[in-house]
Amino acid sequence: MNEFIYPYDINLNLAHIQTKLAEKVIKKDLSSNIDKVVGVDVSFSRDERAVAAAVIIQVKNLTIIEESTKEVEISFPYIPGFLGFRESDAVISVLNDLKHDYDAIMINGHGILHPRGFGLASQVGLFLDKPTIGVAKRLIVGNLKKGDESSDRSVLLHNKISGALVNGYYVSVGHKISLKKAVNLVKETSIFKTPEPIIKSHILATQTYKKIIKQ
Repeated sequence: MNEFIYPYDINLNLAHIQTKLAEKVIKKDLSSNIDKVVGVDVSFSRDERAVAAAVIIQVKNLTIIEESTKEVEISFPYIPGFLGFRESDAVISVLNDLKHDYDAIMINGHGILHPRGFGLASQVGLFLDKPTIGVAKRLIVGNLKKGDESSDRSVLLHNKISGALVNGYYVSVGHKISLKKAVNLVKETSIFKTPEPIIKSHILATQTYKKIIKQ
């Protein structure tokens, strides 16, 4: 039976897809050894041109193994709660251009800490079948658990721990990783507040885009 409604309500139909795919997200560690983490970010323009950037970081010494950028066209509009449909193709395309292997993906966006448990990090992780971590600057759903302000704070969603506040960032499972491991990797790859895979990919995307628009 077709559960989609005609005339199509794009928000309703995409929400249905997210809810169904969220059931496929794996929230436990399937890999015991993560040595290389790739950070991904996307820099946008007003005319929907964008640059996706990926930077692979060695966890033990935080050195850069590889950098890659890709100019892309973004056709899907910005709709709150549906960032995965807007940015996942750009993120996946630049990851597919990498020559080196990596063990986990760190994405500037939410994982399961999402109204339907399926943010950008989960969408990319599920599609690529890779351990993925969501790292976001703001909370779009859920509540901070009361506790010691000086330590990591859990984020509750539907009375379940679905994320953690680490150094001012909301960390959540994207796919194929536990929250504990995700939090540890964010800490291990952070020199200051922002984890290196995220800040390095953000800087690379922004700098590359500035060069492009000057051409």
